[in-house]
Amino acid sequence: MKITRSLFVSVFVISLVAANSCAAGKTSEIWFKRAVTAFELSLAGDESVTGVALNQFKILSMTYPDNPLFLAYKGACKTLMGRDAWMPWNKTGYTEDGLDQISHALRMLKPKHDQQMMLGTPISVETRLIAVSTFSEVPDIFNHFEKAKVVLKQLLQSPALKASPPELQAKVNQLAAKIAHKENQRHQ
Repeated sequence: MKITRSLFVSVFVISLVAANSCAAGKTSEIWFKRAVTAFELSLAGDESVTGVALNQFKILSMTYPDNPLFLAYKGACKTLMGRDAWMPWNKTGYTEDGLDQISHALRMLKPKHDQQMMLGTPISVETRLIAVSTFSEVPDIFNHFEKAKVVLKQLLQSPALKASPPELQAKVNQLAAKIAHKENQRHQ
């Protein structure tokens, strides 16, 4: 894996801050909040911040390698890079890499992630939400719609979802309705 000098410096700085901070959880939450802000701007169509969001999640996932949420967001950023790429092979490459990273993040989930929180939300819930959102939105050629439905079912059955903030539960229900609508359109 090639690491650019600026990425290395950023990882080093975050690692130093995390190591020297009594509240490493707070440090990761601050960086996470910044990365999510860039991700949401990219998701809304601002291609200029897609790379920024990706780099921020690369740093977070390298600094906290046991956190599947950071890896899931990193994968989602990669799929956005695929969306923004000009060349077909780049579109495919970024998207497939992103989907693989999200799948890896899902495999990393353990029962402890139902209890561990990031900004008041169980890590398992948001990791699955990112997976479902991404899997259901990639073009059909990537064959992830069925995977989205499987992960959505796991999410809806998760006791951790009931412990999540009401706004997040509403987001999951909206996503479930959107997927059900897409499923109905596919069978007509």
